[in-house]
Amino acid sequence: MTRALEKALICALTAGFCLGGATAAVASDDLDGARWYGALDFGLHWPGTIDSTSTQNAPDGRPYDWRWGFKRDWAIGARLGYRVSRHFRVEGEFRFEPTDITFAHAPAADVGGFSAARPGEPWGLCQSPPAGGACAPLTGPNKYFTADYIGMANLIYDLAPQRRFDPFVGFGAGVAHLQMHTTYWFSSSPGPQSLELAGTLTQPSEIALQGLGGLSYRVSSRVHLDLTYHYAFTPGQFMWNPLNTTVGLPAAEILRPGNFYGRFTDQSATLGVRYAF
Repeated sequence: MTRALEKALICALTAGFCLGGATAAVASDDLDGARWYGALDFGLHWPGTIDSTSTQNAPDGRPYDWRWGFKRDWAIGARLGYRVSRHFRVEGEFRFEPTDITFAHAPAADVGGFSAARPGEPWGLCQSPPAGGACAPLTGPNKYFTADYIGMANLIYDLAPQRRFDPFVGFGAGVAHLQMHTTYWFSSSPGPQSLELAGTLTQPSEIALQGLGGLSYRVSSRVHLDLTYHYAFTPGQFMWNPLNTTVGLPAAEILRPGNFYGRFTDQSATLGVRYAF
């Protein structure tokens, strides 16, 4: 029996050990050690403007067409991931992003509390009851809070995992949740009249998608710093139901916009510490 045939026979009889050893070698080479990792992220986010439409009509007989703006604020997140191969990672991500509403009004100018484009539509919301026709802008902090919560399952591709500086790209799918909790006042109405946003979301969670990219820096074999940019959006529309809480007015004079609905976008930039277990 030749030495080549002997070697083949031995490998055939011990195939499990040969395969296990080869797999371990590939795994060690491809994955650079630990597969599981956890990460904490901190940074900034800036929500996009929501262009909304109401389900009930303004006094001029057409739906409200208000735009809702939000303040840039801090963001914090956590991730749990698994390195599938040298280049690919999958992870679950959760981000909490507080903010404040900065405006809620029609696209046209304010003319005495009404929209310049639609004189029968109240122009928007004020921080306090309008005095002398002047609408106090929504510049102060909300009475309570506004925030969005984003949960994603991400697929990430590392372009150069063997290098200390490693660019990466990815995409994610998950759920976005928008929470509003405050009370404002109509810019012009018999009354004045208040509109409460506290706990009134009727469709607060929507399927969300995101694209992401960034740069990773390897501090050690187990520790990486991740600088990441996210762009998240909802293909569908959030729906929320502000409640007119005014009392003491005839029912015919109460403004009831019904539900507002519109699509949500959010951008964020975070710096994270990733640790491989």
